Amino acid sequence: MKLKVVTSKADHNNFCDYVVCSRLKSHTWISILKILVVWLAIGLIFMSCVQFKAGKIELSPFILVMVISVAFLFYVALSRLLAVKIGECFTPNKDGIILGSKEYEISPEGIKETCQHGHSFYSWAVVEQVEEVNGAIYVFVDQALALIFTAESLEQIDFKDDLLATLKMHT
Repeated sequence: MKLKVVTSKADHNNFCDYVVCSRLKSHTWISILKILVVWLAIGLIFMSCVQFKAGKIELSPFILVMVISVAFLFYVALSRLLAVKIGECFTPNKDGIILGSKEYEISPEGIKETCQHGHSFYSWAVVEQVEEVNGAIYVFVDQALALIFTAESLEQIDFKDDLLATLKMHT
């Protein structure tokens, strides 16, 4: 079987998102953060109501809560910015060995990958997992490295089911 694939930055980003989500089992810290912010707001409102009913409003507890809140939100924003910058560092070159046009030849011995910069051969022994995600097929040859058969390239062939069966047979 021969297959021509053009991998775009969006395809690579989808793959990276899938790897992160499947390996980390979701971003649990986001829900914890939302709950923490809600409880912080509830505490601030409750504290305001109690002090208002008592007839005196002191600014020192409010200032303390606001300083802690601003520092916490600054930390969260800085962490998010750092995560985005780290993600940009790992974006592959536009016409490098990951993105761009490739040809794959699937044989009984393994998978041969050919691109404009060279070629690679992956024997079936290194194929760890085959996943179909949103029409694309990821053939994992390591924990976070996979051959990406994009959804667009698979729409143009008649043997997608045979390809998937062949790939899964060798895992």
